[in-house]
Formats: sequence, structure tokens, C-alpha cells
Amino acid sequence: MPDSLVILHSESSTGWGGQEIRVFAELTWMRRRGHAAGLIVPPRSPLGERAERAAIPVAWIPMPRALDPWAVTRMAKRLRMEGAQVLVTHSSVDAWTGGLAARLIGVPVVRMRHLSVPLQSNPLSRAVYTTLCDKIVTTGEAIRILLVQQLGIPPAKVVSVPTGVDLEMFHPSRVDSTRFRKEIGLKNGTPLLGMIAVLRSWKGHLVFLQALRRLRDKDIEVQAVLVGEGPFRKVVQEAIHCHGLAEYVHLMGHREDVADILSGLDVVVSASTAAEGVPQTLLQALAMRRPVVASDVGGTPEVIRPGETGWLVPAGDPEALAGALEEALADRPRAQRLGETGRKIVEAEYSLQRMGEQMEELYWSLTSRPSSQAKGSRNRRS
Repeated sequence: MPDSLVILHSESSTGWGGQEIRVFAELTWMRRRGHAAGLIVPPRSPLGERAERAAIPVAWIPMPRALDPWAVTRMAKRLRMEGAQVLVTHSSVDAWTGGLAARLIGVPVVRMRHLSVPLQSNPLSRAVYTTLCDKIVTTGEAIRILLVQQLGIPPAKVVSVPTGVDLEMFHPSRVDSTRFRKEIGLKNGTPLLGMIAVLRSWKGHLVFLQALRRLRDKDIEVQAVLVGEGPFRKVVQEAIHCHGLAEYVHLMGHREDVADILSGLDVVVSASTAAEGVPQTLLQALAMRRPVVASDVGGTPEVIRPGETGWLVPAGDPEALAGALEEALADRPRAQRLGETGRKIVEAEYSLQRMGEQMEELYWSLTSRPSSQAKGSRNRRS
């Protein structure tokens, strides 16, 4: 019996954000581990393009709508051709399409749930989490509880596996903490706040800008960067000018050098108002020993623990956010201690290695291979 798995992921989203980054990270990790991991995406998928550049096998299958007969047929054919042992679905359309395709040929299905958005509890909506999958993986405990409570999913069917951080890539000793500050022309000593998030309405950029305006009104010298791209860009630009913050806010667009940027920030901010799992940016910030101020949505409180790893404020409250930011900037020794604790927690609980091993164990459990044999093969590969 082989000591590797054939794992296919499907992702109908054509965006690029935390969800797609997690899929790519897991695919890369599994292939390094020796598994045959591949991807099914629709045309014009940024995830698919990135996967192809990394020599990850990609099947380009249009998914115009849920349960499209042609898409179901093509996905089933691909699963059979690859000898897939597990299909992992990620978004609504591919969960329906891939779930049915896998059911038709007897391939186990793992349904990933990345967001804490409330779900409809009607029988049709429940089917994708019951009939069309064997296991559900959420990116945080808050999402797991939501599924169990709202849809009545048996607790044993749902497991939380937060997205892991590459501890080597996100390590303070591996980056130049002054490079990014020099790039934006920031003079020494000026505090720098930063949000790293796709520009979407619920990411809370407008709340952050209101909080920043309050800090400036108190004559607190501070600048900020907004790193990310997305459909809310024009609204964010208008808000920057409306609040008179054009000379204090740098709108950076999409960047790949996230570790370098984090190392140059004095405080990392997450002002989301909804939908979060456990934000990857916050885990990366903690790995870089950066202090964090975040809103209390979704799975954020699982990692940003008041007095231990950062400051937590009510979502949508710019006054509370401004107060926490002012406190973080005023008490640098405390902020540094929180960052140090954050790094230790990420090392212990949220590493990429830990995430990969948890997902690998789950996939083995869905095959016919005894767990003792699986464990032995993993030890031989380690």
C-alpha cells in the first residue's frame, strides 16, 4: 500500500485573499511531504495561475453555477483520472459541483469553511454540509461552533484547523525592519500603524481611518499604511481625503513582502466588522513579534487575547479602536512583551507544520488505511 495520498482541492473563487493563500500553502506543504496534491479551478483564477507557476497540477474547469451538469461531469472525470482519494472543496459553487461529482464516483469529501458568515438553515443549504461531504474543517473554533449550532451538524463531523504560519519566512531575524520605513520615506521615530487586508467593506478600513483621524485630532504623531487591493479601493481613497489624512496614510496596493512590511510596523491593526475566521495577517504579525490591536469578530479572540497577545476592541467602534491604539503606542515595553508572547503562541499552536500535519491526519482517516500504518509512513518521511 502506498505511503502517499492523492489529494485534489477545488476552488471556484476567482479572487486572491486569505482563503486562496491557505489553499496554496497547503498544496505546497502536501507536495513537499510527498503527496500528489492538485487543484481544480475555473479559468482566470489567480490561485490557479500561481499554482501552475509553482509546478502544481491544475485542471481548468468552468463552474458557471452550482451543480452545472457539464462541470459536474468534468470534475468527476478529473477525479477518476487522477485516482483522487480525497476532494477538498472551499467555496459555495465548487462545494456543490465537486461534492456531487465526488459522490458519483465514491471519493471522500472535506468541506472547508473559511468565514464566520451566518448560514441559512434550510434543508437545501444544509445538504452541502451533510450529504455532500464526509468531514468539515473550519479555520477557527468560532466557525466550528457556528456550524454546529446553526445547522445542527454533529460536533464530531466538524474540526477546527486554523491556517498555519511559515515560521521561517515570518521571523524577525530574517528581515530588515528599516527597509519598508525607508521606502515610504518615514523619518526615524515616527510611529507607523498598518492594516494588511483585501480592500473589502467588512475589513473595517473606514473604521480604522476614523480612529486615525481621532489620533491626529489629539496631535498624536502617527502615520499608517493600508496594504492590499480589492473592490473597496475607491471608497477607501475617498475616505482618506474626506478625513484629511492624505499626508498620513500610504495606500500600498497588493504586496508580496508581507514579512518585511510587518517588521516595520509599530502596531498591526485589524478592524474587521464581520466574516473573519482566524485572520492570517494577525498570526503573521504575532510571529513577527508585532503588537496587535483588533476587533472582536469571528475567530480573532482565539489569538488576540487581551493582556496576553494584544488589544481587543468592539467591532465598528472607532473611538475604542483609537483608544487602544493610543495605549499601544504610549506603552512600548508592554507592546513588546505582548509581541514576544504572541510569537511563542504561534510557534506552539499555529505553525504551518502543525496545520499540515493536522490536515494530513484527517485525510488519512478518510481512506481505508489503518492509522498505525499511516503514522509509520509519516515517521519514515520525517
